[in-house]
Amino acid sequence: MIVVYFTYNFLPHSCVSFLPGNFILNQDLEAGPVEDYRTFNEKLHRALNDIGSDVLHYNENEFWLYRPDYEFIEYYAARYRMINTAIALPLARGLHDNVYRKASVSRDDVSYLLPYIIHPLEVCRLLIELNIALPADECDILFAAALCHDLIEDVEFEHGGTELKELYHLDPRVYETVLLVTKRKDFTEDEERRHFENITKNRLAMLVKAADRGNNVEDLYNRSSWKVHEYVGETKKYFFPMLEYAAANYKDISSSISILRDKIYTLTVAAEFLVDRYDQQESKLRRRIAKLRAENDSLRKTWNERWHQSVEEMCSDLRAQTDQ
Repeated sequence: MIVVYFTYNFLPHSCVSFLPGNFILNQDLEAGPVEDYRTFNEKLHRALNDIGSDVLHYNENEFWLYRPDYEFIEYYAARYRMINTAIALPLARGLHDNVYRKASVSRDDVSYLLPYIIHPLEVCRLLIELNIALPADECDILFAAALCHDLIEDVEFEHGGTELKELYHLDPRVYETVLLVTKRKDFTEDEERRHFENITKNRLAMLVKAADRGNNVEDLYNRSSWKVHEYVGETKKYFFPMLEYAAANYKDISSSISILRDKIYTLTVAAEFLVDRYDQQESKLRRRIAKLRAENDSLRKTWNERWHQSVEEMCSDLRAQTDQ
């Protein structure tokens, strides 16, 4: 077994923190020739140096919150020479810096907001672990698009996101895939329908969109009851038909699509069931509270009547005694 260590002493210090860690490549794991890795590594360094530290900057104190997923993708990209994925990883982290999810975690009695980058990392890792039967170059585009899938929607690009391909060294297919899955908040119903139709026709965009939904449905417990119903309704209306079509028409990746579909279906059904149960319990409690309030009002009214009656009787007795 040959184990090779690489370090980055030849890099400008300002960019070292944005580059992959000191990878350990095991050639028994089909890592490929060392020279191929050197070429890949040099290309990655040039791209990240060109992008620059202003874009790639991130809060290092939060890295522990997502380190396992980040390093898993980082290693995977290097092992299989996925240059787009390797570039997209620190790029997405930098562009999502200082943005947070709604959830939080506690450590040593201190609460921490979850950095938003956790979501793209989980979407990307989900797709990697599906072991999708696509050519390596398509997988590279897919994983890079998964990492960047929310950038056009959430980041105020000067040129509408074309920076991904024109400034940030990503393949144009990454930009095209991200653009396809980007959804405006002011979509009309007809625009939303066409949005999903266009995604369905592109298997990479379809996989990113489905994995995005597959990850988001894990967090439905953080949403309000009405939002869960709205989210589940949208899933039933657009995602299930999209996945049924994909499973029937993309035979080479149908098993991966089926896994995504089953995950989304199971979690949405479970979420809706739990929310319905919650709604039922809430409705029952509201009725009980309303009944108790009515009883309380009735008792208060009765007590006030009896109090006034007692006071009136006492006053009447006092007047009678005074008259005598």
